[in-house]
Amino acid sequence: MGRRRPGPHRQGESNPGNPDVSECLLKRTGVVVAVPLATPIHMRNRIIDSRQIAAFAALVRHKSFTLAAKDLFLTQSAVSHAIKTLEGEIGCRLFDRVGRTVILTRAGQKFHQRTEAILSEMRAARVEIENGGTDDQAQLCLGAGTLFCQYVLPRALKEFQSAHPKCSVRLKSDSRAARLELLQTHQIDFDLTLEGPPMANLSFEPLFEDELQFFVAAQHPWAGLSRVPRAAVAGATFVIPGKGRQTLRILADYFRSEKIAPQTQVNPGSIDAAKELVKAGFGVGLFAPWQVAAETARGSLCVAKLATKGLARKWVVARLKGSQPNSLEQNFIERCKLILETLGAATSLLSLALA
Repeated sequence: MGRRRPGPHRQGESNPGNPDVSECLLKRTGVVVAVPLATPIHMRNRIIDSRQIAAFAALVRHKSFTLAAKDLFLTQSAVSHAIKTLEGEIGCRLFDRVGRTVILTRAGQKFHQRTEAILSEMRAARVEIENGGTDDQAQLCLGAGTLFCQYVLPRALKEFQSAHPKCSVRLKSDSRAARLELLQTHQIDFDLTLEGPPMANLSFEPLFEDELQFFVAAQHPWAGLSRVPRAAVAGATFVIPGKGRQTLRILADYFRSEKIAPQTQVNPGSIDAAKELVKAGFGVGLFAPWQVAAETARGSLCVAKLATKGLARKWVVARLKGSQPNSLEQNFIERCKLILETLGAATSLLSLALA
């Protein structure tokens, strides 16, 4: 009598007798579905294709095959094929399809933790090889907000490029949200920005801290007052340069803590425009003392004493969690830090001289 061949593995049954088959349990609308894992023996030690990892990471990020394909400059079918091949090689479903959206399975979540580390290492290896111990092939890719571009980067870039003339620098100065998206998609190495709400996959390294103060024109009724009356604050016009969310958030937090509801706020596009409006007596400006040091020295602007202390503001370096700066990045960041500290120190000396 011939030896009986084992029947096919049935859904919902365990199969401990066959080491080549395991189960991945997926919870879908309360029903546990068993998906057999049958990775071919010859594929168990095969290295996963980096393009499949990239497709997986993009799909996790966007939760949509269409958006993932757009991010990777591929067709939707190419991304779908890469994920299908990856799941086949691993032997387990990594995503659940819910309409046009995809969500990670439990196995997909575990795989995601591994792939984030893999992508970080691959990026670090690429940067290290590109640098190659010389400036010939090195490239510095960074993002920076308007304040950094106006006050810090001109000097920092001049000094850096003088020290590393063969290192190319690529700068992105879009909105903060756009720059952080570039950071998360590995299109820039770090971003110079103001501290904002925490983000799960980003770290924010302190760079510099200063304070914002209220300033008015020398001829303004608030000039010289030891304390501005609360009743006068609500009816004032506040001139806030730019439309950066961080500065507006700091100001909103202050007004909320003081239980003040200002009626009018103007947001000119630049700090220079804001200073000119305030000097003309149009309203009350919010600046860091070092931003208006020249105007304060000339007497065209003076501090309006609304708050008992300045409104703290933090400048930070944003980067992906787990990523480490190479020597060129660290060199550039240290130059920026020194420039900011010099601006702060100069303002302190000026304040002492005018006291």
